Amino acid sequence: MDLIKVMETFPTQEDCIAYLERLRWAGSPECPHCESTHVRQRNEHDIGRIGRWNCHNCHATFKVTHGTLFHGTKIALQKWFVAIALMANAKKNLSSCQLSRDLGVPQKTCWRIMMAIRGEMGKDNVMLEGIVEADETYIGGKHKKDYDQEDGEPKKRGRGTAKDAVLGAVARGGKVVAELVQNTTAETIKDFIKSVVNTDDAELITDQYTGYNEIGKEMKHETLNRSETWEASEIHTNTIEGFWSFVKRAWYGSHHHYSTAYTPLYLAEACYKYNYRETHIFSNFLTQSMRSEI
Repeated sequence: MDLIKVMETFPTQEDCIAYLERLRWAGSPECPHCESTHVRQRNEHDIGRIGRWNCHNCHATFKVTHGTLFHGTKIALQKWFVAIALMANAKKNLSSCQLSRDLGVPQKTCWRIMMAIRGEMGKDNVMLEGIVEADETYIGGKHKKDYDQEDGEPKKRGRGTAKDAVLGAVARGGKVVAELVQNTTAETIKDFIKSVVNTDDAELITDQYTGYNEIGKEMKHETLNRSETWEASEIHTNTIEGFWSFVKRAWYGSHHHYSTAYTPLYLAEACYKYNYRETHIFSNFLTQSMRSEI
């Protein structure tokens, strides 16, 4: 959903709440504390009572946002909705500074909003099947065109750098999974692949890095020989390499730096946007977030 559509569809806090109530309860409101349906909405004219309900079973009061991404927020839901729409539509991601200018909200508040949204995106569970490409990459540091200031030599790339190591796997025509790892040893790769790929119903395609040999013993495995002349073939890793370029464009184009502690959240955003690129990400995200409690 584009920004104009969000503003037109959700002009007030009441409209946002009504939409979330439809997503979560589908016309049958339920107490999140005792799951009773014997509930009643508070008078909408009461100050501070917009969207609040009473439970006649456990006598608790609650809102539709209870236990969700929006639980306890003091930021207007319309601004949350705008933030979600802007993040979903940003090809190279969105910085918290830019969101701060767009929403008129302090940068630190926007950063927390964006991290909460990324955390929700990270709850998406994916299991890959079919033809699966796997590869590793390294995130951080300077662009490959930048040079060391002391000796003028190019910065070291790939394995052995101090950058964050990331493993990824993508099903052709399907979804992708990426995970921050401590190393790219055969054992680490094996554990990662087995956690995200249905090895009984998948064919793994990788480059010739020996770290994939262990998992290759437990499932069908083909390797790409990069030293050979390229020819049109099913044995390639173009799909996962395309995803890596998507991740790194966000790094170089918007963020420039993020610490290792938050790398999983930025990866979660990249994976979610890739996985739902052909859907209405905005409505899909809100639907999922209202059905998964914190």
